[in-house]
Amino acid sequence: MKTKVKIAAFYFLAIVLGGCVPSLHPLFTENELIFDANLVGVWSPTDSNETWEFKPGGKGYECTYVDNNSKIGRFDAGLGKLQNNMFLDIYPKELNLTENGFYKMHFLAAHSFIRVYLTKDSLELRVMNPENLDKLLKSDPNIIKHERLEGDSIVLTASTKELQEFMLRYGVDEKLELFGKAKVADKLHRVKANANEPNDANNKQPEGAMRK
Repeated sequence: MKTKVKIAAFYFLAIVLGGCVPSLHPLFTENELIFDANLVGVWSPTDSNETWEFKPGGKGYECTYVDNNSKIGRFDAGLGKLQNNMFLDIYPKELNLTENGFYKMHFLAAHSFIRVYLTKDSLELRVMNPENLDKLLKSDPNIIKHERLEGDSIVLTASTKELQEFMLRYGVDEKLELFGKAKVADKLHRVKANANEPNDANNKQPEGAMRK
Protein backbone atom coordinates (compact mmCIF):
# COMPACT_ATOMS: atom_id res chain seq x y z
CA MET A 1 0.00 0.00 0.00
CA LYS A 2 1.54 3.29 -1.10
CA THR A 3 -0.75 5.65 0.75
CA LYS A 4 1.26 8.06 2.87
CA VAL A 5 -0.27 8.81 6.23
CA LYS A 6 0.60 11.19 9.01
CA ILE A 7 0.43 9.68 12.47
CA ALA A 8 1.87 11.60 15.41
CA ALA A 9 2.33 8.23 16.98
CA PHE A 10 4.95 5.52 17.34
CA TYR A 11 7.10 8.23 18.94
CA PHE A 12 8.13 6.17 21.91
CA LEU A 13 9.44 3.11 20.17
CA ALA A 14 11.34 5.27 17.72
CA ILE A 15 13.01 7.10 20.61
CA VAL A 16 13.78 4.07 22.74
CA LEU A 17 14.72 1.39 20.24
CA GLY A 18 15.43 3.40 17.12
CA GLY A 19 14.81 1.94 13.70
CA CYS A 20 12.13 -0.54 14.67
CA VAL A 21 8.96 -1.38 12.73
CA PRO A 22 5.73 -0.46 14.57
CA SER A 23 2.50 -2.40 14.20
CA LEU A 24 -1.07 -1.37 14.93
CA HIS A 25 -1.98 -4.90 16.01
CA PRO A 26 -0.31 -7.42 18.33
CA LEU A 27 1.49 -10.53 17.14
CA PHE A 28 -0.37 -12.77 19.60
CA THR A 29 -3.79 -12.95 21.18
CA GLU A 30 -3.90 -13.09 24.99
CA ASN A 31 -4.70 -16.81 24.84
CA GLU A 32 -1.55 -17.45 22.80
CA LEU A 33 0.86 -15.84 25.25
CA ILE A 34 3.29 -18.08 27.11
CA PHE A 35 5.47 -17.59 30.18
CA ASP A 36 9.10 -18.64 30.33
CA ALA A 37 10.66 -18.17 33.77
CA ASN A 38 14.14 -18.04 32.23
CA LEU A 39 13.38 -14.58 30.85
CA VAL A 40 12.84 -13.04 34.29
CA GLY A 41 15.78 -10.98 35.49
CA VAL A 42 18.16 -8.24 34.37
CA TRP A 43 20.17 -8.76 31.18
CA SER A 44 23.05 -6.79 29.70
CA PRO A 45 25.73 -7.06 26.98
CA THR A 46 29.27 -7.58 28.25
CA ASP A 47 30.56 -4.37 26.65
CA SER A 48 27.70 -1.97 27.37
CA ASN A 49 25.74 -0.32 30.19
CA GLU A 50 22.50 -1.09 28.37
CA THR A 51 20.11 -3.29 30.35
CA TRP A 52 16.85 -5.13 29.79
CA GLU A 53 14.81 -6.13 32.83
CA PHE A 54 11.87 -8.51 32.69
CA LYS A 55 9.60 -9.30 35.61
CA PRO A 56 6.19 -11.01 35.75
CA GLY A 57 3.31 -8.63 35.17
CA GLY A 58 -0.13 -8.53 33.60
CA LYS A 59 -0.56 -11.29 31.02
CA GLY A 60 3.19 -11.62 30.56
CA TYR A 61 6.05 -9.38 31.62
CA GLU A 62 6.87 -5.84 32.58
CA CYS A 63 9.91 -4.78 30.60
CA THR A 64 12.28 -1.92 31.44
CA TYR A 65 14.91 -0.97 28.89
CA VAL A 66 17.77 1.35 29.88
CA ASP A 67 20.06 2.57 27.10
CA ASN A 68 23.71 3.60 27.30
CA ASN A 69 22.66 7.16 28.14
CA SER A 70 20.60 5.93 31.11
CA LYS A 71 17.34 6.84 29.38
CA ILE A 72 14.51 4.54 30.44
CA GLY A 73 11.69 2.96 28.46
CA ARG A 74 8.95 0.91 30.11
CA PHE A 75 6.85 -1.64 28.24
CA ASP A 76 4.29 -4.38 28.63
CA ALA A 77 5.77 -7.45 26.96
CA GLY A 78 4.06 -10.59 25.73
CA LEU A 79 6.00 -13.72 24.84
CA GLY A 80 4.73 -16.21 22.29
CA LYS A 81 5.78 -18.94 19.89
CA LEU A 82 5.11 -19.48 16.20
CA GLN A 83 5.96 -23.13 15.71
CA ASN A 84 9.43 -23.31 17.35
CA ASN A 85 10.20 -19.62 16.91
CA MET A 86 9.94 -17.33 19.94
CA PHE A 87 8.93 -13.66 19.70
CA LEU A 88 8.32 -10.79 22.08
CA ASP A 89 5.55 -8.28 21.42
CA ILE A 90 6.32 -5.10 23.34
CA TYR A 91 3.94 -2.20 23.87
CA PRO A 92 4.92 1.07 25.58
CA LYS A 93 3.40 1.99 28.89
CA GLU A 94 1.68 5.37 29.07
CA LEU A 95 4.05 8.32 29.15
CA ASN A 96 3.89 10.68 32.08
CA LEU A 97 3.10 13.75 29.96
CA THR A 98 2.16 17.01 31.64
CA GLU A 99 -0.03 18.21 28.76
CA ASN A 100 -3.81 17.95 28.90
CA GLY A 101 -5.88 14.95 27.89
CA PHE A 102 -6.90 16.41 24.53
CA TYR A 103 -3.22 16.71 23.60
CA LYS A 104 -2.37 13.21 24.84
CA MET A 105 -5.13 11.58 22.78
CA HIS A 106 -3.26 12.51 19.61
CA PHE A 107 -0.43 10.13 20.44
CA LEU A 108 -0.92 6.51 19.46
CA ALA A 109 1.33 3.82 20.89
CA ALA A 110 2.26 0.81 18.77
CA HIS A 111 3.41 -2.77 19.07
CA SER A 112 6.94 -3.78 18.16
CA PHE A 113 8.20 -7.32 17.57
CA ILE A 114 11.48 -8.86 18.71
CA ARG A 115 12.79 -12.29 17.82
CA VAL A 116 14.00 -14.07 20.96
CA TYR A 117 16.71 -16.67 21.47
CA LEU A 118 16.68 -17.67 25.13
CA THR A 119 18.63 -20.13 27.24
CA LYS A 120 19.11 -20.31 30.97
CA ASP A 121 22.08 -17.93 30.95
CA SER A 122 21.96 -16.08 27.63
CA LEU A 123 19.46 -13.98 25.73
CA GLU A 124 19.48 -12.62 22.21
CA LEU A 125 16.95 -9.97 21.20
CA ARG A 126 16.72 -9.14 17.50
CA VAL A 127 14.45 -6.23 16.55
CA MET A 128 12.85 -6.18 13.12
CA ASN A 129 15.08 -4.43 10.60
CA PRO A 130 13.15 -1.66 8.76
CA GLU A 131 15.62 -1.47 5.85
CA ASN A 132 15.34 -5.16 5.03
CA LEU A 133 11.56 -5.05 5.40
CA ASP A 134 11.50 -2.06 3.06
CA LYS A 135 13.41 -4.04 0.42
CA LEU A 136 10.96 -6.93 0.73
CA LEU A 137 7.90 -4.69 0.44
CA LYS A 138 9.30 -2.84 -2.55
CA SER A 139 9.69 -6.18 -4.31
CA ASP A 140 6.03 -6.95 -3.56
CA PRO A 141 3.92 -4.32 -1.72
CA ASN A 142 1.11 -6.85 -1.21
CA ILE A 143 3.14 -9.23 0.97
CA ILE A 144 1.76 -7.65 4.16
CA LYS A 145 -0.69 -4.83 4.82
CA HIS A 146 1.12 -1.62 5.73
CA GLU A 147 1.20 2.15 5.39
CA ARG A 148 4.09 4.53 4.82
CA LEU A 149 4.53 7.61 6.98
CA GLU A 150 6.30 10.82 6.06
CA GLY A 151 9.94 9.96 5.55
CA ASP A 152 8.89 6.61 4.06
CA SER A 153 8.96 4.75 7.39
CA ILE A 154 6.71 1.69 7.55
CA VAL A 155 3.79 0.91 9.84
CA LEU A 156 2.30 -2.59 9.75
CA THR A 157 -1.52 -2.56 9.66
CA ALA A 158 -2.15 -6.30 9.19
CA SER A 159 -4.28 -8.32 11.61
CA THR A 160 -2.77 -10.64 14.22
CA LYS A 161 -3.47 -13.69 12.05
CA GLU A 162 -1.91 -12.04 9.01
CA LEU A 163 1.13 -10.99 11.04
CA GLN A 164 1.65 -14.56 12.22
CA GLU A 165 1.43 -15.90 8.68
CA PHE A 166 3.93 -13.27 7.54
CA MET A 167 6.37 -14.13 10.32
CA LEU A 168 6.25 -17.84 9.56
CA ARG A 169 6.82 -17.29 5.86
CA TYR A 170 9.28 -14.37 5.89
CA GLY A 171 10.26 -13.43 9.45
CA VAL A 172 11.99 -16.72 10.23
CA ASP A 173 13.79 -16.87 6.88
CA GLU A 174 17.40 -16.11 7.84
CA LYS A 175 18.26 -15.25 4.21
CA LEU A 176 15.91 -12.25 4.30
CA GLU A 177 17.38 -11.01 7.59
CA LEU A 178 14.16 -9.27 8.61
CA PHE A 179 15.40 -9.46 12.19
CA GLY A 180 19.00 -8.72 11.29
CA LYS A 181 22.06 -10.92 11.49
CA ALA A 182 23.07 -12.93 14.52
CA LYS A 183 26.11 -11.34 16.18
CA VAL A 184 28.01 -12.25 19.30
CA ALA A 185 27.66 -8.63 20.43
CA ASP A 186 23.87 -8.99 20.40
CA LYS A 187 23.92 -11.65 23.09
CA LEU A 188 22.91 -10.55 26.56
CA HIS A 189 23.98 -12.18 29.79
CA ARG A 190 22.03 -12.34 33.02
CA VAL A 191 23.26 -9.68 35.42
CA LYS A 192 21.00 -10.63 38.32
CA ALA A 193 17.60 -11.98 39.19
CA ASN A 194 14.89 -9.34 39.49
CA ALA A 195 15.79 -7.52 42.69
CA ASN A 196 12.21 -6.39 43.22
CA GLU A 197 10.81 -9.90 43.30
CA PRO A 198 11.05 -12.52 46.08
CA ASN A 199 13.42 -15.43 45.68
CA ASP A 200 10.80 -17.59 44.03
CA ALA A 201 9.95 -14.94 41.43
CA ASN A 202 11.24 -17.11 38.61
CA ASN A 203 8.50 -19.59 39.38
CA LYS A 204 5.73 -17.02 39.48
CA GLN A 205 3.42 -17.24 36.47
CA PRO A 206 1.21 -14.29 35.44
CA GLU A 207 -2.46 -15.05 35.42
CA GLY A 208 -3.72 -16.06 31.99
CA ALA A 209 -0.35 -16.95 30.47
CA MET A 210 0.54 -20.50 29.51
CA ARG A 211 3.74 -21.90 30.91
CA LYS A 212 6.30 -22.75 28.25
